[in-house]
Amino acid sequence: HVPSGALMIDMSTTSPQDARAVGARCAELGIDFIDAPVSGGVAGAEAGTLSIMVGGRDADLERARPVLEAVGRSITHVGPLGSGQVAKAANQLLVGSTLTALGEAVLLLERSGVDPAVALGALTGGLAGSRILDAKGPQVVARELSPTFTARLHAKDMAIVRAAAQDAGCVLPVADRVNEVFAVAIANGLNEQDHSAVVRVAELLSGTHPTDWSKE
Repeated sequence: HVPSGALMIDMSTTSPQDARAVGARCAELGIDFIDAPVSGGVAGAEAGTLSIMVGGRDADLERARPVLEAVGRSITHVGPLGSGQVAKAANQLLVGSTLTALGEAVLLLERSGVDPAVALGALTGGLAGSRILDAKGPQVVARELSPTFTARLHAKDMAIVRAAAQDAGCVLPVADRVNEVFAVAIANGLNEQDHSAVVRVAELLSGTHPTDWSKE
């Protein structure tokens, strides 16, 4: 029911294949379409500092720019339809992999008798330093897992990563393992906790007695 000539801006995180299919259907109806997934979470949206990855035509991006600038600081045209979703999949792969490694690193420090807060403070000054380490390190050390982005949503995004990899014909062994880690997190009731709750998977595999983590 949208009139011909309208512009549809999809800012959700979906598969590249879905973005291309919706774009094709919109084209049949005379509707312009871009895929524009975001990174930065609720806090970034409220502050207007999201990173937005756009797939589609230059002209359609320019039409959308005033809307995107209301919530985003970094707006990047990454290619044709579906490219925004590919970039978001790459983002979620990097974030999920780093969160998984962060959880394992914290557990290794704890089990070795090293204060993880002190050690992570040292790591931030080296090559391991990152925005994820800064933002999520203290949260993982304290096991303060109230969500800024849920494990359930990140598990969904890792499935998108796998589908995109299959479509592109590439093998991503780290992505496969991270996908498994998030699947274990979901199977153990961590759905609505922060995506950094993957530290619980390392605990579980290391012999921690299961508790009702979903209520922590």
